[in-house]
Amino acid sequence: MEDDVERQLNKLLPTMPNICSCEICRSDMAAYALNRLKPNYVRSDKGELFHKVNTSSTQAKTDLMTAVITAINIIGARPNHS
Repeated sequence: MEDDVERQLNKLLPTMPNICSCEICRSDMAAYALNRLKPNYVRSDKGELFHKVNTSSTQAKTDLMTAVITAINIIGARPNHS
């Protein structure tokens, strides 16, 4: 899930120029989103394939996008740095 969240952040943050995208904020956004998504750990190529199949559904994509957008909005509104 970490890679999926990172990909979504890389895709969405450039479209939001008013949101801080420094490493601190990006890490906070990723942590926020990951804490709201179901964990999905894999150790093998077979497990990675299973993960890809599970996360390719429309619902899984929607859940991921919702978690990342919420994280961007929450952290972006109140960055944890000066």
